[in-house]
Amino acid sequence: MLSVVRSVAVPALALAVAAGLAACGSDDDRPEGKAEPSASASATGPTTYLEVPDDVTLTEPGTALGLGEEGVVAFQRRQDEIGVLAVTVQRIERTTFQESFPGWNVDGATAARTPYFVRVKVTNVGDVDLGGMRLDNVLWADDGTTLEAPTYYTAEQLRVCSGDPLPAPFAAGASAELCQVYFIAPTRNLERVSFPPFGGLDAVTWSGELSPVQKPGKRGKRDKKAGQEESSGSPSEPASESPSESPSESGSATPSGDAS
Repeated sequence: MLSVVRSVAVPALALAVAAGLAACGSDDDRPEGKAEPSASASATGPTTYLEVPDDVTLTEPGTALGLGEEGVVAFQRRQDEIGVLAVTVQRIERTTFQESFPGWNVDGATAARTPYFVRVKVTNVGDVDLGGMRLDNVLWADDGTTLEAPTYYTAEQLRVCSGDPLPAPFAAGASAELCQVYFIAPTRNLERVSFPPFGGLDAVTWSGELSPVQKPGKRGKRDKKAGQEESSGSPSEPASESPSESPSESGSATPSGDAS
């Protein structure tokens, strides 16, 4: 069984792997998908592991998806609230601290790990407003032995991959693009992004070819060009939305020299 590791907030002026990264398998650290099934879970089949709207078909547990493919997953946001998201993992970017965290104070244990950026698009296809929610108990990085939770940074701290909660409100039909940061243990690689369904069922996973880091400046220029072409009536390819730049609430660190 995969062990589960969580990343939490670290002190200012230091980027560090939280103490929880060394612990595995506690009840508090187990993703919601590993909880024991309750009476609220449907017994009619594996694709209805939680009660969802009649017009929603969940992706079969154990399904392996490629990058750019959509999976529909359900999870318990709270005891009496079941969230349902259509999730597309668009890109997995392998980077380095030298490339993407220049000027940051990085301790030895953290520097030995490898940072990855995972860009996802999510759409609310359920009937519960998910505004303000993070995906840290929904999408995990799987290195083959361990599930790693994401860490989040504000746009001011890490513009190349800033992570924020889902916008509020985030009712049925709302969509957002997010970027999540994962730190993978030495000698291991991020093999897949994993959603462990409720009741310990096999995970829905996304994997594919790694991409170079998508620079914010390049994305901004592409969006601007697309907007100019659209206003002039010329055809253009759909532009990707930039990550939201509102501050995150947890799981963040400040770079070296930041007075805050």
